[in-house]
Amino acid sequence: MSDLAILEKRRQLVELSADLQRATLSRRLTSIEQRPRLAAFGVLASIGSRPGVRKLVVAVAVMAFRAWRRRRSRH
Repeated sequence: MSDLAILEKRRQLVELSADLQRATLSRRLTSIEQRPRLAAFGVLASIGSRPGVRKLVVAVAVMAFRAWRRRRSRH
C-alpha cells in the first residue's frame, strides 16, 4: 500500500469519526431538548456518583447560599 493510499484511508477514518461524533452530539441535544428535567436529573446523578465532584458542588452551593443570605439580610 502506498503512502498516498494510507493517508487517504486515514482521512476517511477521521471523517467517519467526525460524522459519528456529530451524530452523537445531535442525538444528545435532541434528547435534552425533549426532556430537560430528565437531563438535569442525569447530571445530578453523575455528580452524586463522584465523591470529589460532589464535595466541590456542595461547597459551592453552601458559599452561594451564604452570599445570598448575607445580601438578603442587608436589604
